[in-house]
Amino acid sequence: MKSILTTLAVLGLSVSAFAGCGKTETTSGKLKSVDADSKAIVIEAEGKEVKLTLTAAVKDADKLVGKKVTATSSHKKVESLKKG
Repeated sequence: MKSILTTLAVLGLSVSAFAGCGKTETTSGKLKSVDADSKAIVIEAEGKEVKLTLTAAVKDADKLVGKKVTATSSHKKVESLKKG
């Protein structure tokens, strides 16, 4: 009986560990500004300004200011930033 309950508890905990949000958003528009101090960028997309936070995975964002970019983000944190 103990082994059955232990197995069920382990299965329950392992399933919940894999149940992540998985919500990603893609924002395309003109990169308006980069703030290196707060690690934030502002993208002008569809007439609105979208403020996102940069992560360590994004390099050289300041070189893309004024250009059209596509940002993939999860919970307002940029995972990738591409030109175009």
